[in-house]
Amino acid sequence: MESGITWIRMNLTDTPANTQERVTLMQKFAYGFGAAADMIGFHAPAALIMPIYTLALGVSPALVGLAIGITRVWDAFLDPVMGSVSDKTRSRFGRRRPYIFSGAILGGITFALMWQIPVGLSPTAYFTFLTVSLILFYTAFTLFTVPYHAIGYEMTSDYHERTGVMSYRMFFNMIGNICAGWLLAGTQLEWFDSTLQGARFIGPLTGLVFILFGLAPVFFIKERKEVQSSAAKKQFPIFQSLFATLKDKSFRLLIGLTVLMLSGWTFATSIIVFINVSYVFPGDLKASSILLGSMGMAQTAIVVFALVAATRISKKLGKKAILKFSFSIQFLHVLAAWFLITPNNPYLQIGAYMIGAVANMTFFLMLHSMTSDICDQDEWENGTRREGMYGAVITWMQKLCVSIAVALVGVVLVAVGFDQAEGAIQSAQTGLSLRLIYCGIFLTIGIVGLTLLPHYTLTEKRVLEIQSDLAKRRETSSED
Repeated sequence: MESGITWIRMNLTDTPANTQERVTLMQKFAYGFGAAADMIGFHAPAALIMPIYTLALGVSPALVGLAIGITRVWDAFLDPVMGSVSDKTRSRFGRRRPYIFSGAILGGITFALMWQIPVGLSPTAYFTFLTVSLILFYTAFTLFTVPYHAIGYEMTSDYHERTGVMSYRMFFNMIGNICAGWLLAGTQLEWFDSTLQGARFIGPLTGLVFILFGLAPVFFIKERKEVQSSAAKKQFPIFQSLFATLKDKSFRLLIGLTVLMLSGWTFATSIIVFINVSYVFPGDLKASSILLGSMGMAQTAIVVFALVAATRISKKLGKKAILKFSFSIQFLHVLAAWFLITPNNPYLQIGAYMIGAVANMTFFLMLHSMTSDICDQDEWENGTRREGMYGAVITWMQKLCVSIAVALVGVVLVAVGFDQAEGAIQSAQTGLSLRLIYCGIFLTIGIVGLTLLPHYTLTEKRVLEIQSDLAKRRETSSED
């Protein structure tokens, strides 16, 4: 708690040069609350699907992975449509808030229903139930998350204040991650007769939390009129707008780095359950799930410090320098994971997890701040604002990464000899293989990330030049 208060005080001292572009503390907190819902939507299904369907229901990991893959085909169509619709919407409530409101409520309801799984079904029936449930939930989640991303990108035009706004988002991202991290442990509480019964209770409770966090941006954030007027000047068809965003070299690079970082992180947090039940706590799913929840709690202090430090250091060294740090620290993460994931001292692995969490959070802090800069460049080049479409591409890629990671867990489990018929009891060789894969993933993230990063060229100087030119254009337009 003290660390959170310190974080707030330090950020309050960061007043941007352009006071008209300062975002109030209330708005930052409201945007941050939405981030908690956003992370619950991204990570809660991944935290529960594979353990419940494979360990509790005995469904093949490959079949579960197929169900997840099918939903991504639906998302590939739905996300850009939502981005374009949001960009083109004109109402007295704004372009984003009506959709955030509807998506928050429907997302909470569909998440609650997802875990009311009937018992005694065949593998095919479980597969069908999971597929339909995921499609319904992710449709509602898209309605929420695409406009939510967009409203954050347009809250301010101040180059460094954008990072300050996103630091609140990352702080509450962590809150959402903690909630998701404890879900599996929640299903193991003693008053539940089974994991499935626990999921039936935890699902609606999580859905309610999603709704409460998700509604905050609707009531406490006002959309900037000048952004809406700029967006109204020129509109593009959906797919033309989509391809226009992907033509931007800087944005393509950020998307590539996002795929790299998020896929690896989600894969790790999904597979760590199976590492623990096969190596650290052989056969004990409850102990493993409690450790997983504790890992999320333990990261709080260090991640708060990292967000404050990254926000301040980026003003002096640049946003790109923070990304370089995020990828460089992966090598320390790999080393720590290999030695600290051990049955002799199970909770030592929290140290490795904290290192990975710092890398993950500082990366996404810069990703969203830099996307706001890219939206300025897009308006300068194409004459319109389309934060919604940029948000759609990012949210789709994030959901794709999460789904690929979870599906990949299923493939990897089959490849290393995991037998769902044995439940939580697996061989020692399975545990060793999963540890090697875990460390290899983060080693790859570090190497590839540092190789690609030098190609990002949108500097602070260039962004300020673009914003100055845009201001002159708007002034000339208003005079006409």
